[in-house]
Amino acid sequence: MRPLSPVPLQLGLVLLLIVALARVTQGFVVVVPRQQVGRPSCRQTVVSMSSTEIDESSLGLTPRLLEVSRAFQLMDERTRVQHLLAMAGALKPFKDFRKLPENKVPGCLSTVYVHAYLKEGKVYFEGDSDAQLTKGLVALLIEGMSGCESHEIQAVKPEFIKFAGIAASLTPGRNNGFLNMLAMLKRKAVEAEAKGEGTGQEEPEIEFEEIITRPVYSSTMKKLINFLKPKQLILTDDSAQHAGHAGAKGLDGESHFSLKIVADCFEGLSLVQRHKLIYTVLTAEMQQIHALSIDAKTPAEAGL
Repeated sequence: MRPLSPVPLQLGLVLLLIVALARVTQGFVVVVPRQQVGRPSCRQTVVSMSSTEIDESSLGLTPRLLEVSRAFQLMDERTRVQHLLAMAGALKPFKDFRKLPENKVPGCLSTVYVHAYLKEGKVYFEGDSDAQLTKGLVALLIEGMSGCESHEIQAVKPEFIKFAGIAASLTPGRNNGFLNMLAMLKRKAVEAEAKGEGTGQEEPEIEFEEIITRPVYSSTMKKLINFLKPKQLILTDDSAQHAGHAGAKGLDGESHFSLKIVADCFEGLSLVQRHKLIYTVLTAEMQQIHALSIDAKTPAEAGL
């Protein structure tokens, strides 16, 4: 009897292996990389495409944003998060007087503020957040889009967060918040361009440090500065002098104030009209203030 040739023997083993694999596949036992379990493949939806499968030229990225995105692509997840936190720490401080409702980004889990202004035809951004990782995302957008023209900013596609690999490091809530931030920056860019050069760069004549333990004082100062743009402003808390008075009860010690204010907006207004203007600005605060003594003057009347 002739011995079996090694070739048919090898073919038989290959056939057995193919049959075994077919049975495994029929049973839907498919081995995939651990980090992709439970995620749709790129064949099912474009959203899940990996960063290497996204054409960077289709994202409308600014030169700086493209540079930053390519850098993030090379990082692992832990390094990306660390870099975002480092960017948050390096972000320029955001002035308290800019923390206005119109600068607040809607739909974010954290509190986020952004501001834009136009300088020499370019849009520049400032921003802040009370959560460090979110603040890092704000810093990323500011770094990548500040100093660009509005039409360049409008061209940026939100999918770039996947291209950079950042989306994989964020929760769904933070991903949605990022999209809201990008949309807000685009809107602010349009507004800044419409307002023109220099608008939004103005610093208030007076700044103050917000005091958490004195919410009425802080809110009053912030509104007077933002709305009346005073040349001089002194707000004195006289509540201690009225402790125990009926009007001071239940007001946590912030019940009586004396206000001295000098502003251009008082020009041509009578004393009564000036007081009404102040009361209108402080509508919410006056619900908590029992007595407010007002000395309101124009710069000329104050000798300025």
